[in-house]
Amino acid sequence: MRFTTKEDRRKRGACVLTAAFTLAAALSFSPGDARAAQVEIASSLNPVGSGARAAGMGGAFIGVADDATAASWNPAGLVQLEKPEFSFVYGYLDREQSYDSALHPELGSQSMDANGINYASFAYPFTLAKKNMVVSLNYQRLFDLNKTLKTKFNSNLGGGDSFNDNVNFHQKGYLSTLTPAFAIQVIPELYLGVAVNIWDDFMGTSSWESHYNSSGAGTAGGLGFTDALSNHDKYSFSGLNVTTGFLVNLNKVSIGGVFKSPFSGKIKHTGTSTDTSSFTGGTPVVTSVNQTDTLDMPMSAGIGFAYRPSDSWLFSLDGYWTQWSQYVQTDAAGNRTNPVSTNPISQGRLKDTYQVRMGGEYLIMSGKSVIPLRAGVFYDPEPGAHKVDNYYGGSVGSGYTWENYSFDLAYQYRRGNHVTGDIPLDGVSSDITQHTVLSSLIYRF
Repeated sequence: MRFTTKEDRRKRGACVLTAAFTLAAALSFSPGDARAAQVEIASSLNPVGSGARAAGMGGAFIGVADDATAASWNPAGLVQLEKPEFSFVYGYLDREQSYDSALHPELGSQSMDANGINYASFAYPFTLAKKNMVVSLNYQRLFDLNKTLKTKFNSNLGGGDSFNDNVNFHQKGYLSTLTPAFAIQVIPELYLGVAVNIWDDFMGTSSWESHYNSSGAGTAGGLGFTDALSNHDKYSFSGLNVTTGFLVNLNKVSIGGVFKSPFSGKIKHTGTSTDTSSFTGGTPVVTSVNQTDTLDMPMSAGIGFAYRPSDSWLFSLDGYWTQWSQYVQTDAAGNRTNPVSTNPISQGRLKDTYQVRMGGEYLIMSGKSVIPLRAGVFYDPEPGAHKVDNYYGGSVGSGYTWENYSFDLAYQYRRGNHVTGDIPLDGVSSDITQHTVLSSLIYRF
């Protein structure tokens, strides 16, 4: 989380914390008291789908998309459903971060975990005008915003002066969509699909809340001082975009493509800030904010290939492009900024990212029972403050299918070395490790 207080406090070297990825930045409280508020996204920032089966295959699922989670990967794949299906996905995320800085060895390491409903859907296939069609309603949690940061930050102000700050930050919430979807089999080999992603705060499904507290002491001009800052902020996010997809099924090979449209989302922000300093005689200075910013979310597109040499084997490969260069925030005053670095957009845009995912599945079949074995690897970069941050990972998964029930479980490991972390200051790099566990239950009527 990044907060910059008044200019005089910045000169005293108060702790400046920044987040690697943001949904809100440079939110002004009052003239002369600008605070840049950034929201750390604990999960991957890239637009991927859901489901334990797909996760077990490394997330290479665009060319497969043959279960009730298809609307999150490639809505065209919904046509492959033969019976009405209900799906439920539960997820657990653990994120560990260690800092490497010769200037600030006090930073140490941080960890957080979160769990909750990751996905839920109902899909219903039917035939109309001799065409196979499917409609579905889906709920997907896309970005996990739970975050905890507790650290010390020591600033050398020069001339023998210093400031030592204790920081405690806690954030809770997530971003999710309610998504109706439709797919049709145009000809036997070609399927088309569309999903409308409604981003809105349905009963707290796209909102987050943060608390920031810091207190420290130092010297300025040889004289001692103390300073304490407390912030409480609430945000909600809304918007609408469309996912379209196609799937071509050619015997043992299928090719899928997906496009997620760009859109402008609205961030509603309310908050208060209380600054208590010995420079003001210990009198608290309270400021507040109530405003709406606009966030231009990027478009993305992917293509996937799947190969089924037999009923037991499946191999898949996906490529994905996200246009982060169009990721721009505009505040209430019309200022356009880079949401990650918080610099004016005129100073540079983010770089686009390109993902590669590949995986496989082997089915052990016995009567009405099926036990799958899955594995996958991926390259999953994210836009950083100064460069593209490289993340790599792998996954394994299994499950059990019996008659109309399918249960799946997947574990995913993801790591980035020397990437932009929660404190992307010069001379500070981070190693981030993420462990994700997903469990899915699918019932076919």
